[in-house]
Amino acid sequence: MPHQLSNPMIEEVSGLFSAMGDVSRLKILRALLEADGALSQGTVAEAAGLSQANASKHLACLVRVGLVSREPEGNAVYFTPAMPLVGELCDLVCGHVTARARVSYKALK
Repeated sequence: MPHQLSNPMIEEVSGLFSAMGDVSRLKILRALLEADGALSQGTVAEAAGLSQANASKHLACLVRVGLVSREPEGNAVYFTPAMPLVGELCDLVCGHVTARARVSYKALK
């Protein structure tokens, strides 16, 4: 195991996975990953199908755990995914989900 799982590390990792365990936050991460650049809060909300207030709450959580970067620019704030972490995590988890679905499908045949 390359990293020691001390109690403080476990708490940090738990917070990260907790943040990723919400459908709205995953939709926000998808919108940010699919974007060509930084997105404003309003654009994130629209792309994720959320209200501005709801998107704001979820973006704050993602920023707090380090999955999303927040860059103020004048009166606006722009968001980007923390790369390559977010892309790699999503690829890893989606690959696992796809593999499990294939196994389940084969078991039904």
